[in-house]
Amino acid sequence: MGDVERLLDAVGDAAVRAQRDDLVQRVRVARVRLDDPAFRVVVCGEFKKGKSSLVNALLGARVCATDADVATAVPTYVRWGERVAARVLAEEQPDAAGLRDVAPADVPTASTGGAGATGRAVEIRLPRELLRGGLVLVDTPGISGGLASSHAGVALRSLAVADALLFVTDAGSELGAAEIELLRQAAALCPVVLVGLTRTDLFAHWRRIRDADVHHLRVAGVRADVFPLSAPLRHAGLRAQDRDLLAESGYPALAARLLDERVRAAGTGEAAAAAVAASTLGQLLTALTAEREGLADDATARERRTAWEQARARAADLRGAGARWQQVLFDRTSDLASEVESDLTVRLRALRRDAVAHIAELPATRLEADLGPWLQQRTTTALLDHQALVRTLADQVADAVAEQFGSAAWELRQGVATGGDGAGGVDVAFVAAPGTRASRLDLGLVALRGGSAGAMISHGAGLVLGLALPVVLPVAVVLSAVLAGRSWHAARAGQLRALRAETERAVGAYLEEVDTAARKQSRAAVRGLQRLLRETYAARAAELLATATTAVEQLSTAIAEDDTARMARTARVDAELDRLRDLAARTQGLLAPLLAARQATIPVPQGTT
Repeated sequence: MGDVERLLDAVGDAAVRAQRDDLVQRVRVARVRLDDPAFRVVVCGEFKKGKSSLVNALLGARVCATDADVATAVPTYVRWGERVAARVLAEEQPDAAGLRDVAPADVPTASTGGAGATGRAVEIRLPRELLRGGLVLVDTPGISGGLASSHAGVALRSLAVADALLFVTDAGSELGAAEIELLRQAAALCPVVLVGLTRTDLFAHWRRIRDADVHHLRVAGVRADVFPLSAPLRHAGLRAQDRDLLAESGYPALAARLLDERVRAAGTGEAAAAAVAASTLGQLLTALTAEREGLADDATARERRTAWEQARARAADLRGAGARWQQVLFDRTSDLASEVESDLTVRLRALRRDAVAHIAELPATRLEADLGPWLQQRTTTALLDHQALVRTLADQVADAVAEQFGSAAWELRQGVATGGDGAGGVDVAFVAAPGTRASRLDLGLVALRGGSAGAMISHGAGLVLGLALPVVLPVAVVLSAVLAGRSWHAARAGQLRALRAETERAVGAYLEEVDTAARKQSRAAVRGLQRLLRETYAARAAELLATATTAVEQLSTAIAEDDTARMARTARVDAELDRLRDLAARTQGLLAPLLAARQATIPVPQGTT
């Protein structure tokens, strides 16, 4: 048990002695969060670049299938376990409900859709020291074509719960434009980005590829370290217990970096937990200090009681539905919802206009091959930009509510002793509408119909004009050929118009589906933000009210007690104050370096120097 855990336990005991159930619950929540040190590393990259091989080599075990004819089909969460086990999950998140267990022998194929794994994700538990401290590896489906891939949304959605991204490419070629763009977008969602350059044992020129990748990343403004890796060297080193081979494989350096990042993230969690301890101690010290002052002098006790009664009234107002912070929360989330809806509408309308223009420019023979990837990439980019805007606006709402609540809480506490208290991807696959492509046979039949019509017209004209057959026949042949050509071109133009119109309708239906899914997700995010802020600050307001109420009650008791009872109570209060002050000193001693370390490790925004 670490220092912060012991501190939280001691603060929780103090809250129990003070009979402050609200503060006890707050400390327990912080303790539970601290006990869940999961550090999730999302592993993603193009198809067949060695993602699953990287996960297997990093863990020294075959937990992901690497056969040439199979690929990861659903996200796979690999975490610590006392024994090898796996289960299929109902949702694409690590804490989702399990659908069924998977036999240990079938673990490598569970993520490929084999072994009866028909869920949305797979969780694998493995007894490996690398995972013991909370490191979780998330192997995602391969991405072919960067943001144009239908699987890009799955990988990017996994980044919503990720602490780090490990992007996998191989030493056979430099990072392409699609990969760089995906990394640029992912870097905006994830604080730590690393690149694994696999198969260095197969390509003698891997150093040149590594240097080129580093250059491309720097030009794109993506801060990411590149790790050259060789899975065969890793496995050979493990079998032979050869440290030189292991070091040459590159995996020890990657594992050390992941562990360093996990330790930094754990420090952030400890800082948050220590801050909860400090705030809780402040509440306890406030009420106990007020009681101690009342025990010392009746006049002071009455004066302090009056001040705390006023503070209690203000706390009751702060907790009520008409509180200013509640109004700010309602107004700002309403504005947020409106801006989010408007932004999504504008983006998808613009995308639809661009799609119509793109359809008009593409040759009919390229519509099926080119439109899908183009539309998928543009959709993914638009949704990522939309999500980034939602996150920015949500941060602004949270800041506004925190500022208002903070000022209200400060005003509430003025004039009374404070005791030192310091107050989210949508991926919808685009499928071209079936039956819209005109074949050459269809156009040929139309031309033949045009030719037949030409022969009939010529024959009718010959009969009317009384021309002899030798004269009519050549004219009929020529006229039939002309009309057949015109019919061919007219039919082809009509077919092309129909094809493009049908494709535009398919794009419209696709974008409506995307709009529905994205709008549902954005609305849920706004509602979730509003609920989180309301519940969080309502709980803080209830704590302030409870502190003020406790102070009033204790001061009233102190005034009413006789000298003997007052002396006994004074001794107990002094002893508890000494314990709380010692805890407060311990808290500050832990909190200061944790906050300093957290500030030092805050990532620089992408694209800055």
